Amino acid sequence: MIAAHSEVVTYWRGIVGTLAQRGLLRQRQDGQKVIPEAVAVVDPKRVSFVLDMLRLAGVSRESWLDHDLWAQIRAALQGRRVIVADSGGLAVVIAREPGEPERKRLPRRVILSAETIPQGDYTAYLGESKSGRVILDLAEGERAILAGGTPGSGKTGTLTSLVLQLARKNDPERLALAIVDLKRLDFTRLAALPHLVKDVATTEPEAVDLVAWCVQEMERRQAIMTASGVNRWELLPEGDRFPLLLLVIDEAADFAKSDVMTSLVELARKSRACGIALIAATQRPDADVFSPQAKANFTTRVAFRTVDRSNSQVILDRTGAEKLTRPGLCLTNAGGQWRKVQAAFVPDDALPTWVDAPHSHVLDDTERALIQFALDELSGAFTISELYTAFKGEVSQYALEKLGRSWELRGWLSAPTYDVDGRKQARQVLPELAALALNTSNTAANTTSEAQTRPNTTDTETRKGALGGGAESLELPPFLAARVNAKS
Repeated sequence: MIAAHSEVVTYWRGIVGTLAQRGLLRQRQDGQKVIPEAVAVVDPKRVSFVLDMLRLAGVSRESWLDHDLWAQIRAALQGRRVIVADSGGLAVVIAREPGEPERKRLPRRVILSAETIPQGDYTAYLGESKSGRVILDLAEGERAILAGGTPGSGKTGTLTSLVLQLARKNDPERLALAIVDLKRLDFTRLAALPHLVKDVATTEPEAVDLVAWCVQEMERRQAIMTASGVNRWELLPEGDRFPLLLLVIDEAADFAKSDVMTSLVELARKSRACGIALIAATQRPDADVFSPQAKANFTTRVAFRTVDRSNSQVILDRTGAEKLTRPGLCLTNAGGQWRKVQAAFVPDDALPTWVDAPHSHVLDDTERALIQFALDELSGAFTISELYTAFKGEVSQYALEKLGRSWELRGWLSAPTYDVDGRKQARQVLPELAALALNTSNTAANTTSEAQTRPNTTDTETRKGALGGGAESLELPPFLAARVNAKS
C-alpha cells in the first residue's frame, strides 16, 4: 500500500503513468490496467518505493532496471533524480528536491572552443548552468532528445554545436550522421562533413528516404547483434563495432501524423541498444504533433524560448520556457534535473574551420601503397588476402579488414558483391580513393576538396567537384578514368 501523503501520491502516479506510457502494464478483462504495489518509505532527502515482488503487474525486473525508464520517470517528476535499486528486491528511489540551489549568474554568451569539448567519444558540452557545465552523452542517457524554440532562440546554433563536437572527436568509422533540414538554411552548412551517410535531406522525399534508411540500418544492426549473441552495440568486438549513428531532424513538426513521425518514434524507442541516437527539433511545438505517447520516448528535453506556456508544456511537460529572454538560454532535464542553461554555439565566421579542420582525409604511405597495388595488380579490387600476402610484415589482416570497412563507410570502396554462384567478390576502389592515393601532394596540412568527400553519398555535383577538372592529371587507370569521365 502507498502511504497517504500528497507528495508520495504524486511520485507514485508519475511512476505508474510512465509504466503505462511505455506499454508495460497488463490489462484486465474489464479494460483496467493492473497496477504494481509498493510500500513507501519517506525520509528528509528521498522517497523510496519498495516494490512487492509478487505484485509487479507483469513488469519484468529487466524493465525496472532500464535506464530509459528511469530517465522518463525523471521527466515526469520535474527532474528529480530517480534510480531503481536491485538488492534482493526492487526499490524505486526518488530525490525529494529537483537539484542543487542556484548560486551564480549565467554568462550571457557561451562560444564553443576546442578546450570546452568534454572527454568521451560521444559526449558533448551543452553549455553552462548555475551549478556548472552541462554535458550530454548521446550514446547513453541523452540518446533521444526533443528540442524546441522559436526562430532566433538559439536552437539551431546549439544543435550545430553538438554535431560539430562529435565530428571533431570521431572519424567517420566511429560516427555517422544523418541530417534532415527542410528549411535548407541551417544544417546544410554541415554538408562538407565526411561523416554524413547521405547528403543533407532538404526535400520531403529525401527526408522520407533518409529516415527509412535509418530504420533499415537499425534492423540490420539488430540482426548482426542477435547473430553475435550480444544485446548492446558496445559489446561487439572492437573491429566489428558500429559507429554511433546520429539522426538530426530539423522541424520535425513538418512530419506530423506521417510515416516519418512513426519511424522517428520507433527509432527513439528501439534504437539505443544498437548505437543510434536521435535529435528531433521544432519551431512549432504542438500537442497534435508530439502526443504524450510520442514524447515518452524522447527522455531528454531542451526548450529554448517558446511563444507561450502551452508550447513550453508540449516540449517539457512544464511551463517556464515562455519566460526565457535571450538567444541560447534554455531549460533542460539533461542529467536528471531541471536546469536553466546558457547553451554554447559556433559563430558563423568560425563555422568553416570547425567543419573542415577535423578530418582532412590524408592517406599515409602504406595506405597509398595498398591502393596503388590494388589499382596496378588487382584491377582495382581491394582483395584482403592478396593485399595481405603482398604486404606481409607491413600491415596485418585485421588492419586491412578495418580499413576496408572504414573506406566502404566513407564511400571510397564499393560494397562487396556476390557472383552468380554465390561467391563473395572483393570491394572495388572508387575514384575518390584513387585520387587521394595518386595525389602525391597529399600531406597532413592538405585541406583540399578531397577532404570533403562524404560516406555513402550518391553521385552528386559535390562529389564531381571533389575530383575536379584536373582528375586526368592524376593518370588514373583506364577502368577508373572511364568512370571519372562518365561522371564529368
